[in-house]
Amino acid sequence: MKNTILTLGLAALGLASAQAGTGYVSYGKAPKAPAPLEVPSLCECFNGNTSNVSVFAAAILPETSSNEFDDALGGGIAMNYFFTENVGVEGSYSIFGTDSAVHQVSGSVILRLPIKSLCLAPYAFAGGSLHSDGVNQGTWHLGGGLDYRFANCLGVFADAQYNWADDTSDYTTVRTGLRFGF
Repeated sequence: MKNTILTLGLAALGLASAQAGTGYVSYGKAPKAPAPLEVPSLCECFNGNTSNVSVFAAAILPETSSNEFDDALGGGIAMNYFFTENVGVEGSYSIFGTDSAVHQVSGSVILRLPIKSLCLAPYAFAGGSLHSDGVNQGTWHLGGGLDYRFANCLGVFADAQYNWADDTSDYTTVRTGLRFGF
């Protein structure tokens, strides 16, 4: 009977010790946590050495209504390249449906200040362009806008620029469209 009680006691002690303790054998080393998952930020599109292609709808709004041209709608395409997060260049082509089509080929220097936590980048730009609507002339422009990214470097933008024309009335150009980053 003594042996039976002793055997049962040792068996109970063995079962109790098998249930206690940690769930792994350490051999002196703690287990490693899994590596964090690398998820690219949407706002990496605002990094340096990046390019964008934009398609846009636009409006041309002359300072005075005259025989030169009237308010008109149009559209265009643009391409920009950013050397750094804040400094880039853009080339664009726009066409507007006035009495005679107004074609505008522009080049600009862009300064932007990305707010990466919002995926939003306000920007300012300045440059020159060739304006043609039967009269070929040079223009200078200054403007600003907002660029917002929402998926895989795809975003929307809106901007406005004031154009000082050599031979016709000065005018404002307003653009809004889609921006594709790569």
